[in-house]
Amino acid sequence: MRRYLYHGKTPLDQLPRENYDVVVVGSGVAGLFAALNLDPSLKVAILTKTELKDSNSWQAQGGIAAVLAEEDCFKLHMEDTITAGAGLCKEEAVRVLVEEGPQAIHTLEEWKVPFDYNESGNLILAREGGHRLRRIVHCDGDATGRETTKRLGEIILTRENITARFRHNMTDIATDENGVCGVIVYDEEKLCWKYFATRNVILATGGIGQLYTHTTNPRGAVGDGMAAAFRAGATPENMEMVQFHPTTLMAGELEGRLFLISEAVRGEGAILRNGRGEPFMQGKHPMADLAPRDIVTRNILKELRRTGEDRAWLDCSGMTREFFLKRFPNISARCAQMGIELTRDYIPIHPAQHYFMGGVATDLDGKTTVSGLYACGEVSCTGVHGANRLASNSMLECLVFGKRCADSINRGERTGVAKIPALTEEKGFIKPSYEEIRNDRNKLRKTLTHAFGPVRRSGEMQYGLETIRSLWEKYDRVLCEDPATAELCNMTLVALRIAEGAVARKESQGAHYIED
Repeated sequence: MRRYLYHGKTPLDQLPRENYDVVVVGSGVAGLFAALNLDPSLKVAILTKTELKDSNSWQAQGGIAAVLAEEDCFKLHMEDTITAGAGLCKEEAVRVLVEEGPQAIHTLEEWKVPFDYNESGNLILAREGGHRLRRIVHCDGDATGRETTKRLGEIILTRENITARFRHNMTDIATDENGVCGVIVYDEEKLCWKYFATRNVILATGGIGQLYTHTTNPRGAVGDGMAAAFRAGATPENMEMVQFHPTTLMAGELEGRLFLISEAVRGEGAILRNGRGEPFMQGKHPMADLAPRDIVTRNILKELRRTGEDRAWLDCSGMTREFFLKRFPNISARCAQMGIELTRDYIPIHPAQHYFMGGVATDLDGKTTVSGLYACGEVSCTGVHGANRLASNSMLECLVFGKRCADSINRGERTGVAKIPALTEEKGFIKPSYEEIRNDRNKLRKTLTHAFGPVRRSGEMQYGLETIRSLWEKYDRVLCEDPATAELCNMTLVALRIAEGAVARKESQGAHYIED
């Protein structure tokens, strides 16, 4: 495996250079919250390949789970998380998540994140799949991610020690004998390469959804942060654990992604039905329609195979139209655009890739196996999600472990001037055409979707692994002179780790379900 994708004609020490104490890569909730918890004396850069709204955090509908109700307790939240995780959760990581969750919510309240409150001034708590109690806070009904990300972004702009760089695409994490010493970045506005020297990098680059043909993730979610970390020597973990959301709207893609119908809709009483109007989750799991996501997803697909239909339906008639409009304004607006009259009409749905439980392995402080490299949010594998993420634990993980990354750096373990490594000149690279790159990207996505979806078969996985390995071997020798080519190189490496993990795990566990 090649060490660096950067293969520019200019040596690193001659690139435009900026020096920082900490570089945060990614501008979702994990990256923003981590940056805001860093000591104000530290000089911080936030790098993002697009804009704030182009993150999974911005699109998150459901909310943030935390123990806030009198009848709730840490033990119950832990049990629900571990049950959903299907035996693969790290208990100590789950304990940290659950016990530090309420303080994270209180911090967001202090920072004026616009949560929904009742007439008495108390937080409104919702329920989603896998939760036995209502413990999920939300903003504007179903726009928690958007409102939280927006508010954190507003605060970032007031911090004099933090510089935000948009349309800066990181390709490599530079290291020397002491660990992290910088990142190599392509500035897509000025069309030039840059070097950001630092001794501390926090990866918060999100998930891998665009490796699949159908996903709720934005176009930038290709796993590039993971790939850069792996090339730098970080350890991958649970890479086979890909989560598929049971209910995405079967009514066309929106900017390359499918529109999510939040699990909170079923939390308010919606029922899954087949084309004949029959409910099919009763008797399949004690929680029926509110079973963990992997179980609901597989049962939807099983029902579609049984009936020969191409979609299932979500019946929201148990709610009044007025309640639905107020509780789920964004879902209501999208359904109205598609001609679906709520709550009279059923909502057509189908599972699609949504979340990634695997990623860059970290400890409880977000530290990876590379000195100076931290990871938080979906790019990381803290162990809290196990084999299947519990609904609305994702944004909670961003907050709790984003802060832990910052706290570790604040303790001043890595200081001093970062060096610029000398790259070894490599030869023998190839340069495929843009048409070839486009075709190979489609081939990769189709292979991963077919062989490593919510229901897997041994023979198909082995064939998929061989196909993906051949693509990776090709793109490990490709000359990367632009971000699009580098992106596909990253995608092939992450896909290879997913395929290798899936083939190596011989028994079904959570989201890794082998039918044969």
